[in-house]
Amino acid sequence: MRPSDFKLERYFARYEFDTPYLLCCSDCESMSVRELLHMQAGSQEEFLDLWLGYTKSQGNPVLREEIASMYRTIAPGQVLVHSGAEESIHNMATALLQPGNHVIVQMPCYQSLSELPSSKGCWVSDWHLHPRSGKWQADLDELQALITPGPA
Repeated sequence: MRPSDFKLERYFARYEFDTPYLLCCSDCESMSVRELLHMQAGSQEEFLDLWLGYTKSQGNPVLREEIASMYRTIAPGQVLVHSGAEESIHNMATALLQPGNHVIVQMPCYQSLSELPSSKGCWVSDWHLHPRSGKWQADLDELQALITPGPA
């Protein structure tokens, strides 16, 4: 498996830290650890006691319990914690996809969501969202048309 360069990452590698006004980011403004800890009383002591060793590969059990508690039908044992979108997309592609599978990807998307299946020999159909009335709209008829029994 040899995915193509991720265009977004190459763009950020070139411009992220050398451009005075970067208007293309989707993340929030960065802050210092001091600013973050100042937002909640007692958090500095909790931070100083934070264990920095390895945790279980599925994620910290306490975190998994907290995530599961937000849902009615999910148990902590059904939760996997990832450190970002890239890791979860890679795990999904590795666990679920085989060469020849058909993958429908909502566009726009993070490039690896279509690139990794393609590099595994899957055929990928793009399902585009459309800007309508100032919002992105999904056309379910277009999605239905993309569902096919084999390569187009």
